Amino acid sequence: MADRYLETGLDLRLAKGTLTWLRDTLSQAALRQGKRGEARLLRLHLAPNPQAATPAVPSLDDFRAEHDPDGFYREEELIRLYLETFPQAADRKIRQRQRLMERQLKALDVIERLLATDPVPGDLVSAWFDKPVADRLVLAGIPTIGALLERIRERGYRWWITVPKLGEKGAARIVAWLRGYESSLGPLPDHATAPVRSLPVSMLTQIRVRETAIVPIEVFTAPQELAGETGSNRHPGRPRIQATNDHQAIESWLATKSGSPNTSRAYRKEAERLLLWAVIERGKALSDLGVEDCAAYRNWLSMLGRTNPEQWPFRIPQGEWIGRRNTPRFSPAWRPFDGPLSASSVRHALTIISGLFEWLVQVQYCAFNPWSAVGRKLAASPDTPDDVELTRVFSTGQWDYLMSFLDALPADDATSRLRFVLPFAQATGLRLSELVDASIGRLYTMPLKDGLGVRWMLKVLGKGGKWRAVPLSSRVMDRLREYLAYRGLDPDPLANPPETPLISRLGSQEPVTGSALYKTLRTVFHQAAESLAADGKDQEAKAFRRATVHWLRHTCGAHLASSGVPVNLLQKLLGHASLATTSIYTETDDERLWAEIESRA
Repeated sequence: MADRYLETGLDLRLAKGTLTWLRDTLSQAALRQGKRGEARLLRLHLAPNPQAATPAVPSLDDFRAEHDPDGFYREEELIRLYLETFPQAADRKIRQRQRLMERQLKALDVIERLLATDPVPGDLVSAWFDKPVADRLVLAGIPTIGALLERIRERGYRWWITVPKLGEKGAARIVAWLRGYESSLGPLPDHATAPVRSLPVSMLTQIRVRETAIVPIEVFTAPQELAGETGSNRHPGRPRIQATNDHQAIESWLATKSGSPNTSRAYRKEAERLLLWAVIERGKALSDLGVEDCAAYRNWLSMLGRTNPEQWPFRIPQGEWIGRRNTPRFSPAWRPFDGPLSASSVRHALTIISGLFEWLVQVQYCAFNPWSAVGRKLAASPDTPDDVELTRVFSTGQWDYLMSFLDALPADDATSRLRFVLPFAQATGLRLSELVDASIGRLYTMPLKDGLGVRWMLKVLGKGGKWRAVPLSSRVMDRLREYLAYRGLDPDPLANPPETPLISRLGSQEPVTGSALYKTLRTVFHQAAESLAADGKDQEAKAFRRATVHWLRHTCGAHLASSGVPVNLLQKLLGHASLATTSIYTETDDERLWAEIESRA
């Protein structure tokens, strides 16, 4: 067959692969039509025929028609003659094989006419995709093509993160295949082919309808009387910005803010929350809010998500404001909160909002800043208090365990990357956004003042667009050289193109995304936790389950402070604007106090 039909000729490997593909294609066509029996038949492999060289065995009726058309022989005589001519006909296995071949041929005849079909939403994913891919989709709750389309339209570009072992590239191939059948399946939205953050803001208005509801600010519309055009706190006269209502004033304020995308999102998030609360909960325009309203919002923020329903003093239930984490903004299930805020998060939100109103006063949009008269003491909460010690940090023992656990993992692309990323992050204290932004072009060397040699440094663009120089130890540089060599690059960092990222995607030289790196590090923390739990160290495992990427930054500060590094140098390394922020690593010595008490017990 290979010699006759394939261009590759007698290549046994390709011949077997082609037969497997043909069998799978035919079986999937049968499944699409609900013909499970035929699909099973076509997947069966025929056992080798021990008498393949002998002629095929005709049926008894065919033998009679050829050898006794006039009915000369009795039935017993005809059967005896038939078996003498074809003794293999008495072999039960050969007869079974013959019947199976006949059934497969009939199934082929049926399925041949069904091949030229397009997928429809009701088709099972197993009818169109290879079994491993189909099994992964089914495990993720996606049994049909329709369910797959619904998942993509609901969650957008990152719909695949809940599908085990699929990955971004596999998801892209599936989306490309779906787009090839838009005539029968319908079009996919733009947010299915690119991350929402990479799409223009105007794209959200094409996906969602403008309405007065708990929706993203881009598609939120306030009633005319609550838009802020005649707010009681409006400054008399024309403002110094091109804004006639509160929504436009917020957009003008956001446009003046520079810095990292994370900072911009934080400002938008807090302005969005306040605007939605003012209109929907309070029934007021943003520029109508007074001192009492601001105090109520402060209490609302601190009570949201942690108050018993019967004790909730506000009009709209808490659940209306809280949704699942990481829900895309284009989804109807999006909400401005994914849970209660910590006390520090509430205070940070109030600082941003107060800054917004201070700016509105400066540009003569508002007459005064009501937040200047509101205290920052939060409403009483039954929640646990803030940590009185720096708990979000790996101890020296925990860090050593993590490194040992990492060294024991099997060598592959992911492990090779982790063996560089973890020491690099812990030694430099870089933020997540700074880690993924680091590139070869940011590296430089300086000669040592005393003796020969050089020190390696990394230029880092931190918060507020401020640059700082971060030293890289010899240990980190050795790890970097190993990682570059594993990626097929020159071990000498500066011999590579300047745009080469220090941390790349798996199997690529493209920079890794912040969300992907976050997920990767969280996964290894959880794996270490499971390993500890298996050894009976449940309490130690809890710390690793709680750990996030930011723990690496705290670990850097805490370990350096405990080794005697001056606080001003720590501030320079970590890029803190205020020395008070850095002092959290130096102002307590609770373990020493515990040791003193323990020694006297």
